[in-house]
Amino acid sequence: MKKIIFIIVCIISLISCDKPNGQNKPYPFTELAMDEYTVVEAKNKSGTVVIEYISPLVRRYKWDGYNEVRTLIPRKERWLGKLGIYDPAEQSIWNIFSPRIVAEDSQLHFSTNTELEKWLYQGKDAYDWVYTNDGLVVGFIKSRDRNQVNVEIYQLYVDGKKPITLEGSRPGNIKIYRKTKEQTEQK
Repeated sequence: MKKIIFIIVCIISLISCDKPNGQNKPYPFTELAMDEYTVVEAKNKSGTVVIEYISPLVRRYKWDGYNEVRTLIPRKERWLGKLGIYDPAEQSIWNIFSPRIVAEDSQLHFSTNTELEKWLYQGKDAYDWVYTNDGLVVGFIKSRDRNQVNVEIYQLYVDGKKPITLEGSRPGNIKIYRKTKEQTEQK
């Protein structure tokens, strides 16, 4: 009898882990960096990463021959300025053979250019931010000892508007493509 109860508890645990908050669409106030059916390819010191918009909460991540689709969680309230979607990559027995992907897709709003520049400076060594003049930012880190990859994409705003130029931008390291809904569904 104890075995049967243990098996039932394990099955229920596995089923309930599928969607941590049960939310299957963004909230009306969710702030995303990526537009519908956009593909962003960014290159920094960790290599090249591709982020593909599949649906409002789903992204495909590709790097070094690795390809995975993840469903991200919409934030219910602003956290460190972010009100987008994320995947905390909770540790589980299922990802011992594949990397943990910690992901974020969000807008960040600043009052001044100085605040924006301070934010970029704080994370530049770890993330080696790659960004365009209009504030599309990608961070990509591979941590082999933790078997973890962090992929973050942000659209920055100053006083409610996208920047026009940003010092240190490397627009040549970011490629942006648009796909149709049909092209996205074919994969």
